[in-house]
Amino acid sequence: MSRNKFNLKLPLDEGRDNEELINILPSYQMYRNTISKNLTPTIEDLRLEPPLYDQIQPFQSAPTSPEPELDDDNQETILENAHRLKRLTSLNKEVAKLLHVTIHLTKSIGKPGETYSVIDPLSVEYKQGDSIYGVVLVTNKTQQPIPFDMFTVQLEGVLSFGNSNNTLMDQSLQTFTFLTMFDFNASWNDGFLDRLKSDHNNPYKADHSNSFDPSDNTYYHLDPKKVFQPGVTYKKFFAFVMPERLLENGCQSSLIKHLQVPPTLGVSKSETISSLRHKWKGEAESKKYASITNDLLFTDASISYAVSARVIGRAGNYKQLLGGNHSNQLLGSDEYVVANEDYVYIRVIPVTQPVFSLNRAMINQEAKLLYSGLVEDIKQKMATGKEMTRQGHGLVPFSSNGSEQETNLHPTSSSVELSKMRQMYKAKKLDESKVYEVFYPIKKKPVFGASKVAGMLALATPRKEYVMEYVSPPRYPNHSATTLHIPLDIVYVNDKRSSPPEFRSISVELVSLTVKSKKHPIPIVIHPEMLFENKTKGTSPSQDNFDVLTIKRFQNYALHLSKLMKEAPELEVEPEMIKSIKGLAGLTTKYVHLKVQNVGYESGGAAYASVNSIPWEKQVVNSESTTERFEDVKYVKQLIITANMGSLEVRPMRLVDFCLVPDFQNCLIARIYYLKIDVRLQNSEKISLRVPVILQRSK
Repeated sequence: MSRNKFNLKLPLDEGRDNEELINILPSYQMYRNTISKNLTPTIEDLRLEPPLYDQIQPFQSAPTSPEPELDDDNQETILENAHRLKRLTSLNKEVAKLLHVTIHLTKSIGKPGETYSVIDPLSVEYKQGDSIYGVVLVTNKTQQPIPFDMFTVQLEGVLSFGNSNNTLMDQSLQTFTFLTMFDFNASWNDGFLDRLKSDHNNPYKADHSNSFDPSDNTYYHLDPKKVFQPGVTYKKFFAFVMPERLLENGCQSSLIKHLQVPPTLGVSKSETISSLRHKWKGEAESKKYASITNDLLFTDASISYAVSARVIGRAGNYKQLLGGNHSNQLLGSDEYVVANEDYVYIRVIPVTQPVFSLNRAMINQEAKLLYSGLVEDIKQKMATGKEMTRQGHGLVPFSSNGSEQETNLHPTSSSVELSKMRQMYKAKKLDESKVYEVFYPIKKKPVFGASKVAGMLALATPRKEYVMEYVSPPRYPNHSATTLHIPLDIVYVNDKRSSPPEFRSISVELVSLTVKSKKHPIPIVIHPEMLFENKTKGTSPSQDNFDVLTIKRFQNYALHLSKLMKEAPELEVEPEMIKSIKGLAGLTTKYVHLKVQNVGYESGGAAYASVNSIPWEKQVVNSESTTERFEDVKYVKQLIITANMGSLEVRPMRLVDFCLVPDFQNCLIARIYYLKIDVRLQNSEKISLRVPVILQRSK
């Protein structure tokens, strides 16, 4: 993940409340002293009076901060490393009571002198363009001034990975901040800027005589000398607007799908710790998490959004605040630490924008082209390496999936018969690119001898993506569940005119696939052809999945290319190709199967209780060979499966307490859905057909 993902300009919508706010563009000095403030402390101290010029010796300069470098990407900033800084509250939890920091979300924009209405942060599912208002209260409950170097108020989106075996308080998490919005008015900065159009502040000097709010005995200007005065409560209002999309430098490949705002997913350890802190301070009656309920994610991963307020300063200034032996636990006086902080976690469920929906086919087509191009480049590189090492090595040719090809293959009588039946099935059929279909040989097993192909069963459905509407958990305004209507053609072909098979059942499952990578970015957009091929491979249709078709394929590529690079050191493989292979070969997946309980069948405008009750339509197919002309018969059932997606339950535990978030893809994590339609024969053999599903929030 790249740096500088700060939305410097507050993107305000056109609501009446936001018309009162002033949208500012920070000066370079404000930017240097806040967002890009260096992680290495300087000798700057605004709490000391500046020296007089007549006291400075000739050819000496007053002590100032070092001149900042212009290349921000080469610097380690405080905000980028805020999650890694030491916390005083972890050394002595009493610090949180001495320097009290709390955040409250409010119903509307806060104004000095006016009361504000506090809302439950988890009472709203935020989407793009929604405003987030609130107030931060900081109280120094000691008898001494408490200094600080930074006071920040931010809206952060964080993707975190951890070890599910670690303890709750283990801080060894991998965190990737994909969204940071910085409120300059709420945070400490060099200027005293107008926040509302009705304000008339002196931008160079705070007027503390007019900053006292008698309605709640607070001050709404921070001290310019960067101290919290004893016994004083400071109040800072903030306002954020959830952005429409992430910044372009959030994805190295600039994939538009990777720049969409992802939903809240899972419960981060930071959110758990924050909840426990609130409970310890008596501010929370019970644990409430933004994820609300089981959303089928890995136990060690999360996507979270929170408004944060942090007091950051040099460790040497807080030894008195820590008190006793706790002050000896600070390793360095010059390092920055977090004196205290507070978080308010919010639930974000983005809507699918109409422009994105309209361009979905184009995005998928682009994804297919990029993926095909990557595969072809890898094959070419492997062919080049094989040619370099051919003499004296006798390498075996590579197949399309990276495995070794077998030689001297001869078609069997069964395969010839099956091929003939496929030709019969395809007579007067639609273009294959317009349907998903799967073929399954029906074999006759005699008492003696090998089994023979007696017929072929084919399942086909239009090649399309079915759209499901997001359903909120019970505590939010609910939407009705989607009922999907899935056309299905069942065709049985047999040149010996035997009776078509009977079916035991048809079942429909929604498969939730979560993909994650802790290290290497996912280089492409995952599309349906990477998820399944709808090819029954022997008796193992379960092998038709993303793990086998994509991850295993690229693991084979990595293995063979590594071998070729050792045998042919002169073989040059581009770093981008290596990163792409590693990105796809190192993915981890989690499949969750949710069975649809309410499934119905329609055919010809009538409803049927079972698939067997739908009559077969007998069709005569004319076929020709080199020596004879004959007639064959195929049997067809055309039906529509109605699947009520509000009747899902997680198998095999039969859980019904879960939430399906909208599908999304990020550089390191993705959630994808597809339907698995299982047709089970009377002999318990199963044929599976898979179709992609889009789960979206439309409003």
